[in-house]
Amino acid sequence: MVLALAMGCMSCSDILDKGPLDAFSENDIWSSAELTQAFLYPTLQDATGRMIEYDRWTDNDVIQDDGNSSNINKEQIDRYYDAGWNVYGHIRKCNLTIQKMEENTAYLEQDRKYLTAQAKMMRAMIYFSRARLFGKLMIVDRVIDPNEDMKFARTATIKDTYDFIVKDLQEAATDLPVSAEQGMLTRGAAYALLAEVALQGAAYIESGQSEYYDIARKASEDLFALGQYELDTNYEKMFNEFDYAMNSKEIILAQWRHENNTKFSDTWMQYLVPNVSNDKLKSTAYPPLQDNFEGWPGMFPSVDLTNEYEVKDADGTAKDWDQSSYYKHYVENGGYVSKAIYQNRDDRFYATIVQDSSTYFNSIVTMREKGNLHWDSKTGTDWGMALSGYIYRKGVYTNRPLLNSDPTYYHYAILRLGRSYLNYAEVMLRQNNLPVAIQYINKTRTVHGGMPALSTDLSAEEAWKAYKRERRIELVHENDRYWSLLRWGKAEGKETIEELNKVHHSIKISEDGKSFEIISLPYQTSFNERIFTPKRYLFPVPEGERANNPALDQNEGW
Repeated sequence: MVLALAMGCMSCSDILDKGPLDAFSENDIWSSAELTQAFLYPTLQDATGRMIEYDRWTDNDVIQDDGNSSNINKEQIDRYYDAGWNVYGHIRKCNLTIQKMEENTAYLEQDRKYLTAQAKMMRAMIYFSRARLFGKLMIVDRVIDPNEDMKFARTATIKDTYDFIVKDLQEAATDLPVSAEQGMLTRGAAYALLAEVALQGAAYIESGQSEYYDIARKASEDLFALGQYELDTNYEKMFNEFDYAMNSKEIILAQWRHENNTKFSDTWMQYLVPNVSNDKLKSTAYPPLQDNFEGWPGMFPSVDLTNEYEVKDADGTAKDWDQSSYYKHYVENGGYVSKAIYQNRDDRFYATIVQDSSTYFNSIVTMREKGNLHWDSKTGTDWGMALSGYIYRKGVYTNRPLLNSDPTYYHYAILRLGRSYLNYAEVMLRQNNLPVAIQYINKTRTVHGGMPALSTDLSAEEAWKAYKRERRIELVHENDRYWSLLRWGKAEGKETIEELNKVHHSIKISEDGKSFEIISLPYQTSFNERIFTPKRYLFPVPEGERANNPALDQNEGW
């Protein structure tokens, strides 16, 4: 019954999905809190799903065979491109729930408040996901009569859109529980998202930046005051083991999927794992693999990303890899590349990146020339091999073979304490409170990275540089890098964002593992060209939507 109801709620047919709930009886839906919760569940999945993205639009990822991301990165899209404008089917479900809870006198008051709070937070999540893309939105805050004119305009300002989202989250937080089952919305999730919404919005709104930074600060402090969350000491397992993550005290909100309705091919893990086995390798490739890798890789860690992970040097200080004593010894005396550049890196390097001569699943994998994952080692093609000289570990369950048709549990962290600490650090930087900002940067840096703490007497320029590096490596593949780059660029008034113009490279390691060079990508070069101009701070309002609704104005540059 519940599944049938959930499936019946998924469709929308017109511009704002104003039609009646034909697929099921409304009397059933509103007859019990349990059925209302079941009605809302697909919207929760949709809302969390819209918070899941890759880093393919950024300098973190080298992409493979991804025409859509490539066209975005090269700005080869036009005003007809639809980045996902129409979300109004799920918005309608939120509005319907809010209306019904106002009218319902049979439910317990606490149930009415809880369901209303969920609907408001889901509405905020969906609208925030679109505000980052389009800026001003059509705000629909009520159930629309089927006979009503649907040609709504966007808000007058971007601030009007963000104000609506902020208000929804502020109101939702009051009636959401402090604790709940994993995957359900909580007060902490509302506070964490509110801080991020206000932080992102401050860069885009036309006025009121100081007020928004105050909102972000207060929401962060309200989250911390709950005392419900703490940094997880095992960064890798938090992303790479489902059962471990289910009990992590750091995760505030994640999308959790059951193996009954999830296959590996339904998850992003499929697009992180190579495609190679011993029978596909040239006879010269070594060592033999202990696994058959059957992924469809779409992205690889960029050399630029891997270079950001610092080294804990022999003297206990943190240094860039090419400034460490290990690398200087290598330059002067020779030796193995692995010891020169991969030794004693930030702990998150090994949790996120698979490098030459490391263990992956049950195999020793090598990216060097004639290695078993080198781009020239596969018979007949280079597809599916380590294009940049690296592959991703973060986000892959390596405790069992990945086969695309096999069932699997799956999770993706949407909000977690480490992210919230960094949001708070950014607010503190904006408010010129450098000592507190550095204190919060150090939380993830020391616990997750195992790195020495930063000095609290850094200059503002040094603190911002350290912060941006910390955020980048802490939140790889957590739907953050693109939006952070836009936020920083917008706040700083940049006409171009250098990181989104980066030319990607590969690391080429010799067969004996004793020399290396950074080279141009050996293939997929056209997919990895990049350009950024100011119009990409927002996507175009699709011309198809504007043709149906002449009240919609267009974003600048499109």
